[in-house]
Amino acid sequence: MMTLRKYGLFLASLLLFLYISTANIYSNVDNSLYWKVEINQQKIIVSGTVADQAGQPIPGATIVEGGTTNGVVTDADGKFTISVQENGAKLEFSFLGYTPYEHTVIGPQRNLMITLTEEVSKLDELVVIGYGSMKKRDISGSIATISNESLENTPVKNVMSALQGRASGVQVVSNSGAPGDGISVTVRGQSTLNSGNEPLYVVDGVPVESNSLSQLNGYESHGLNPLADINPQDIESIEILKDGSSTAIYGSRGANGVVLITTKRGREGKPQINVNLYTGVSNITRKLSVLNATQWREIIIDTYKNLDAYNNTVNPSEPHWTAIDSLNPMNSGDVDWQDVMYRTAYQKQANISIIGGNQAARYSLSSSFLDQDGIILNSNYKRITSRLNTDFKITNKVNVGYSVSYMYGKNNRINAGGTGNNSLVQSILVRPPVYSLTYPDGSPIYYFNGKRNPVGLAIEATHLNTTNRIIGNQYVEWEILKDLRFKTNISLDFITMKEDEFYPTTVDYRAGWNSGAVRATHNLTWANENYLTYTKTFNKKHNFSLLGGFSQQEWKTETTGLNGQFFASDNIRTLNGAGTISGQNVNTTVEHSLMSVFGRVGYDYLGKYLVQATMRADGSSRFGKEKKWGSFPSASIAWRFSDETFFNSLNALEDGKLRFSVGQTGNESISNYVSQGEFSLNANYLDYSGAAPTAMPNYNLSWETTTQYNTGIDLSLFNGRIYLTADAYQKNTTDLLFNVPIPETTGFSSISQNIGEIQNKGLEFALTTHNLIGNFKWITNFNIGMNRNKIVSLPENILTNGYLQNGTYHILKVGESIGTFYGWKFLGVYSRDEDNINQVKYGSANGKVFRGGDPIWDDLNGDHIIDDQDKQIIGNAQPKFTGGLNNDFSYKNFSLNIFLQFSYGNDIYSNLNMMRNWVFAYNNVSTDALNRWRKQGDVTDFPRPIRNDPLRNEYLRVSDRWIEDGSYMRLKNVSLAYDLPRRLANRIFLEGLQLYVTGENLITWTHYTAYDPEVSSYSGLQIGVDDGSYPQSRTFIFGLNIKF
Repeated sequence: MMTLRKYGLFLASLLLFLYISTANIYSNVDNSLYWKVEINQQKIIVSGTVADQAGQPIPGATIVEGGTTNGVVTDADGKFTISVQENGAKLEFSFLGYTPYEHTVIGPQRNLMITLTEEVSKLDELVVIGYGSMKKRDISGSIATISNESLENTPVKNVMSALQGRASGVQVVSNSGAPGDGISVTVRGQSTLNSGNEPLYVVDGVPVESNSLSQLNGYESHGLNPLADINPQDIESIEILKDGSSTAIYGSRGANGVVLITTKRGREGKPQINVNLYTGVSNITRKLSVLNATQWREIIIDTYKNLDAYNNTVNPSEPHWTAIDSLNPMNSGDVDWQDVMYRTAYQKQANISIIGGNQAARYSLSSSFLDQDGIILNSNYKRITSRLNTDFKITNKVNVGYSVSYMYGKNNRINAGGTGNNSLVQSILVRPPVYSLTYPDGSPIYYFNGKRNPVGLAIEATHLNTTNRIIGNQYVEWEILKDLRFKTNISLDFITMKEDEFYPTTVDYRAGWNSGAVRATHNLTWANENYLTYTKTFNKKHNFSLLGGFSQQEWKTETTGLNGQFFASDNIRTLNGAGTISGQNVNTTVEHSLMSVFGRVGYDYLGKYLVQATMRADGSSRFGKEKKWGSFPSASIAWRFSDETFFNSLNALEDGKLRFSVGQTGNESISNYVSQGEFSLNANYLDYSGAAPTAMPNYNLSWETTTQYNTGIDLSLFNGRIYLTADAYQKNTTDLLFNVPIPETTGFSSISQNIGEIQNKGLEFALTTHNLIGNFKWITNFNIGMNRNKIVSLPENILTNGYLQNGTYHILKVGESIGTFYGWKFLGVYSRDEDNINQVKYGSANGKVFRGGDPIWDDLNGDHIIDDQDKQIIGNAQPKFTGGLNNDFSYKNFSLNIFLQFSYGNDIYSNLNMMRNWVFAYNNVSTDALNRWRKQGDVTDFPRPIRNDPLRNEYLRVSDRWIEDGSYMRLKNVSLAYDLPRRLANRIFLEGLQLYVTGENLITWTHYTAYDPEVSSYSGLQIGVDDGSYPQSRTFIFGLNIKF
């Protein structure tokens, strides 16, 4: 790092010197070098007019002297005058919508006439679709495109974070702030109950594995994500297919949307080398308020008083809680464990890429290295990636290409989330402040009185994940006839993941107890796709396209794992050192296959009337023998009304198009053998091992089917300065895959069935405006998506009182959405005993009567008993709308990007806040407890704390006391960059040099009171619950981008 800093300072000083100096280097006859300073050099005047191909002047065109900041703008008549330093200077002429032009100055020039030609419209840019590409103007479906410029302007570790807020209707949520952790993506709402809601990911035409392979409890959230394995600078574009007509070509895997990722490929020309280096620092975005040692002692005393024990005095067996005891390390501290555990974390990344080629061969080679520390002690993520893309022209009709990528990741993880004893975030917040870090002799205090030392839990315990991944792909493309092409593609995706976990005796409350676990997972996926494409234009009016093909794909996953306890020593952490091997031992192999045929036909007349239809049939091994195959059709039409003669008078309208589509897609994301029934080989009877059925078969189990209607409009105004797209959609998913409870007399608790229906409908809006052009440019991108989710139907036989309890916090109810919170309504705290006029009781008619200081619950049915009959809907985790606002500013060599991301209208159930306000045992709690009830007549909303909480559920009760508004707006990214003038860069033998600084997660505006409002519970149904995930961080990055 010191070498890099010294080099950076030297380089900056050198560039500054060259920039302000007017000296040039010349060689004399004997090749010695000397400085010649130019004094009072005569400037050269160049003037003229800039016009279009029709001869019309172009006002506002920009003229810049190449390699300098010297520039002017044409006036209302297209005229300009500029002074340059010397003959041979390059004048660069540019204007939005026209191809830039370069002119070499040869002496003074007047009345120079420059003609700019219209560039290929943005509407003629190619957009990647399933099994091909189309011009943007010809798209009749709903597709969001994210260009490589958006990704390169945001130096992120995971491309998924760069997608947040950049595409309407696409919700991207970080599972946590841990380095290398997964990210959840939802396109147009949740469409399923029991299977995956993630979209299908396709990288360079190859569907890739995106499911979590983690097998250890607590780490399922550390899922694989294809984008996490890709260096963001390798990506050319990302297309998100959203409507039925776009996704139907992927059939049974398209119901949740499709993300198409295209990586950069080689191009003709001399090799271009790009090196990007950056380093950064991260800190926690906010800390939560907790009691100090004095405040904590006071509340502990109150817990005993409120128990009416020991005659309102402290427990005589525990007198040390009442005052500081400097000789007792358990009672002499005043520690804020957040200050101890959260640190300033450092990160660094290096990327290098080489792109080049000729007519016969093109190549793109890149590598990257990332080393990222987490803001919690001892958490770290290291990743190495490499990618090689090649394309060869074998003959005039045959092209061959190869791609291979490799990723190595090493993640020293932290079991941060949840409410269990191993949850580090919970341990940080509830560990009493009076506990010291060490004993008087300096040795660490790991565990006392049921409270783990979070420092020991982070440093002493092992949670290591090591991943290797190789993805290979080869294609052959053959031009059979002029308009007929055949392409075959075969790919391989191989992943190995090894997980090691160890808890030494120092962090376990059970004397002499240590434990460890290991899991090894191997996943192999291969795919082969073959298809023909035919395109033909008749009479320059009728454009036809046909596509037909078939594909097959197979997955195989092998998992081996063991658990051990009572290791001979904490220094022996391999399982052969365990005294006992028991529990959760795993050795499984699962397989899955998919076969498909697909086709697409398209027609347009003069580019004005467009029609497209697709069909795909999939056969999956996951479904019942009677339901192996499913068919998924779609159709779309579009009308380019701007080409009609009656719109010719609207000069502002460059392009206008109406779209309509309908399509069906499926979802097959369920367990591999659920339709066939499952057996366990761990069954024992009379000391003999055997097999016992664990899942009932359902041979009629079939696909979930999503039918989606979409209508939209695309507008391009004022020569492309304003581009607007809007969509309205409705999608209904039927035959939902769900584990239905059945009578246990059958020997089973549930069976997988196709039941019920879910509806998602919404509006999407995206706007791009070129607000200012010229030397100072300002471009704005705004998008917003509104989705309404509703359960349309559920079978009556699985409902109780009209709903189905879904875990601890949610219910499924017809007319409500997925993510509906269900519990008790908190009305405050009884100020006095006599305020409980109706003598409302806890739990039953024989239960305790609520007193002054106890919570007031809404007695929904009026029976004066607080029980399950009083539960009601208390919130909803679905946001009303999400979106983003991006502004790009540039002035000569400076550029500034400001990006805001927002979510509005969603509720959060803050399990974390509940745990840090539960005055149980010796937990520390939040400063909210300073406003607690203390005596008869107190008016407050914080109940009286009671030692060990005899009512218990009054604090743990699922209620709206822990429901908070999860709306937020986040200043997600601010980047400032400076590009060294090309002339100066060339002097140091570079094609370009950029310096940049970036801030991430700088400010979050929210009413949410815990760490961060961006919460995910890693499950499609258990959304919006904050279990105390690894907190998000604020990051500052300083980087250097060098082009050779």
